[in-house]
Amino acid sequence: MEDFRRALGIKIMNDRMQFVESIPPIENLEAEFSDYTKKVSPWVETFLGYLGEGLFGDDGTVKLKMEKWADAFGKRASNCNIPLDHCLHFILKSRMLIYQLIENETESKPVLNIQLIECFKVITALTELAANTVVSIYTQTIRDTQNALQLTNKYLDISIADLNNMKNVLYEATIFTLTDKNDRILQVNDHFCRITKYDRSELIGQDHGKLVFSGVHSEEFVQNIKHEIQCGRVWKGEICNKAKDGSLYWVDTTIIPFLDQDGETYQHISIQYDVTEKKKTEDILLKSEKVSLIGELAAGIAHEIRNPLTSIGGLVQLIDELNPEKNAFFKEIILTEINRINFIVSELMVLAKPHAVYFSWFNIIESTRNVIELLQPEVNLRNVAIVFETDDEVIEVYGEKNQLTQVMINLLKNAIEALSSGGYIKLSVAKDGKNVLLTIQDNGIGMTDEQVKKLGEPFFTTKSNGTGLGLMICFKIIQNHKGTVQVESEQEKGTTFTITLPTRPQIAGQPESSEAGLSITS
Repeated sequence: MEDFRRALGIKIMNDRMQFVESIPPIENLEAEFSDYTKKVSPWVETFLGYLGEGLFGDDGTVKLKMEKWADAFGKRASNCNIPLDHCLHFILKSRMLIYQLIENETESKPVLNIQLIECFKVITALTELAANTVVSIYTQTIRDTQNALQLTNKYLDISIADLNNMKNVLYEATIFTLTDKNDRILQVNDHFCRITKYDRSELIGQDHGKLVFSGVHSEEFVQNIKHEIQCGRVWKGEICNKAKDGSLYWVDTTIIPFLDQDGETYQHISIQYDVTEKKKTEDILLKSEKVSLIGELAAGIAHEIRNPLTSIGGLVQLIDELNPEKNAFFKEIILTEINRINFIVSELMVLAKPHAVYFSWFNIIESTRNVIELLQPEVNLRNVAIVFETDDEVIEVYGEKNQLTQVMINLLKNAIEALSSGGYIKLSVAKDGKNVLLTIQDNGIGMTDEQVKKLGEPFFTTKSNGTGLGLMICFKIIQNHKGTVQVESEQEKGTTFTITLPTRPQIAGQPESSEAGLSITS
């Protein structure tokens, strides 16, 4: 009996590859059956090997091997999305083929009934163990999937509720717009209708940019916004738009693009806040600071204009029609003095006159030299020397020239006033990678830690007759240029302001879009 079982078991182990190839296809799945067979054939061969080993090997060891195999096979098949009935098909059909082998063997040689019964019992027991284990694995997988789905549904319910809450907040608290990739309006809220003075029916389907275009911003500014959005980057900044009745309004804007699976922008939302009154207040502050600056510069400028006027008056009296050679010399001096007066008045007019905010490329070296020239009368009056250092004659910066000029005038005047007994101011402009560093250093009285920390706060000043608005406006201007201001100060040794400005356009926002900061070292 043992010889028959061993021989049968060895034959099964040796011919297991042929058994796998002989497994009949699943009904109505003939075309796809070969794909399933390729996925599971190594596993079925192992299964058949354990069935053969079960006929002559240690019963406990073989059962343990079969159980481990079934556990691994069930998990593998489940992960490969092979249906349970397909897995059981390979197991049960393998058993049928072995039953057929046993019948064939009994026809060629005499075998006792008890031997046949024992072989059938072993094969049946191991097959059922494998099938039951696989069914258990699939059942557990289904339970786990159900639990995961229930948990996912729970989170989805929470997420949908959160999204609805966020939508309500956006609709109620902001000026909200949803547009497609071509900037056509898909959705707007009531706040957007109110500020633009359009009905919702007039807005849907319209080109958002063209509809509210005010003409305040340059074409470069507008194209830079579109470029950032098309590249899938968030844009932040302030925009002046035009309402239906032609009135202008300012909005603090964040535009967030939605990307498809290919990374292309297919929609974007615009979240805005009305800052029109804030901009009006800033404009008033800016104008008042200009008036204050002009008043402070008046004494020095009057002195500087009086000197060439005195020279011109004296030279006019010396002109002698009978001496053409001397007259030519006198006329040259007079023209030089007139040009000097014209330059001072022109620079003063640039500072004083109202102008639209317009960002453009300009040479910051030339602007710095003009500021030094404008302040030269006051520098002379106060016994102060300005040393200007730069390695370049041209450094192009993208920004609002008049505003940055005002920043330089403010900071230089502060440095001059810090030198009550005379001294020097070192002014330098240099490139630093993609940035420009503008440094203003004096050897004046310096400031305490507490004073440095309060710089830029409204109405904080270290001057007896100051308003405290000058530095606040300077910091705001630099912030609008996506730049930074660093202040280092030590009492009785002086103060250094370092302004960092980007050399390339960043006014239309960058993905990281950092706000201008104030770094302080004392």
